[in-house]
Amino acid sequence: MKLTKIEQETIINFNEAERTASVYTHNEALKGRLLALCRTHPEQVRQTDVNRWGGLTFELPKKWLKVSPPRVLSPAQRAVLDRMNQSRQKST
Repeated sequence: MKLTKIEQETIINFNEAERTASVYTHNEALKGRLLALCRTHPEQVRQTDVNRWGGLTFELPKKWLKVSPPRVLSPAQRAVLDRMNQSRQKST
């Protein structure tokens, strides 16, 4: 049985009493990042479960979780970025 895209979810779960969070995901990029963290920080991040549909569950410090809005550029910053992109395109 294959899961639909809507069923391939990511769930982040934590409470106020514990210092760790649980992350269940089907997202390939997130799984890759979390697996890399398991290798580089085995004392803090660990894979706790795998299911038959490809979802992985990890445990990590909840203080590592972050929600951040996208960066908003000023018109001057946007102009500099546009010039840099044009220069790169001309050099290739």
